[in-house]
Amino acid sequence: MKIATRSSKLALAQTSFFQSWISNKNTEIFEIKTEGDKKSALGELLFDKANFVNDIEKFLIEDGADVAIHSAKDMPALKHLELDHYFFGPRSKSDLLIFRKDINPVFESEMKLGTSSLRRKMQAKFFLDAKNIVPISGNVDTRLNKLNSGDYDCIILAEAGCQRLKIDFEKLNYIKLDHLTCAGQGILAVQFKPNNKFANEFLVDWKQNFLQRVVHDETEMEKKLLAKIDASCNSAIAVRATHEGPKGINKIIRGEIYGLNQYISFEGKSSNVDTAIADAIDMLKNKNGLELLNEHN
Repeated sequence: MKIATRSSKLALAQTSFFQSWISNKNTEIFEIKTEGDKKSALGELLFDKANFVNDIEKFLIEDGADVAIHSAKDMPALKHLELDHYFFGPRSKSDLLIFRKDINPVFESEMKLGTSSLRRKMQAKFFLDAKNIVPISGNVDTRLNKLNSGDYDCIILAEAGCQRLKIDFEKLNYIKLDHLTCAGQGILAVQFKPNNKFANEFLVDWKQNFLQRVVHDETEMEKKLLAKIDASCNSAIAVRATHEGPKGINKIIRGEIYGLNQYISFEGKSSNVDTAIADAIDMLKNKNGLELLNEHN
């Protein structure tokens, strides 16, 4: 099996995680430096997350690989017309507020907080009363080095990324944030051409696993809502879908949209996915959520 992935340390760790899910298969890794990687290396912050995906998708379509591994949060809300995908992995959805080693892990509003995410920036403003939020670029290791070199007092990172990089949490000076996160955070995506023989082999087992199927379905639900309101993981929106009740009969989607000076919460619940999403969208529209979403454009 030929596997395409970004060349970053985290992307390779995620690919290794995928390999552990498909034991007894010989694999070959193809590392691709995407447009997003190039922009990030130049210190650019404001670009579409799809830039981390597009070059790999082209490689797949041209039969350079059988499957590709992505962070689900980087995947566009709309499904690629020529490719299929499946979301997988245990969900680890929290953000961490990581402080410099010499600072007491209690946030104060004047602290210099580093984040490159609009959603995290607005959450820090509304929920932490942060007054000094500044951009930060680079991979996880680079950001931690910038933090402990004194460039920042604290930074926000995804818990899942730190776990997959096997960062020693006992050496981190952090608190876990109780905030909603972006669609697909902590989840991985395997992408492939329809009828790919390798993909069909492992998907047979995955689709029979109830817990794994729920992970896929919940992530699809989050992405579907984003697509219907023309939002993305770059937008100032947090969303989380859950399946609750016997056999996950209740489909629930909750979220928040952050404007420049206010935010709103919304929710939809039904035994039918489309109805739950429609109810959530009705609620956010009634609260002027779309207007708040567009305030950042």
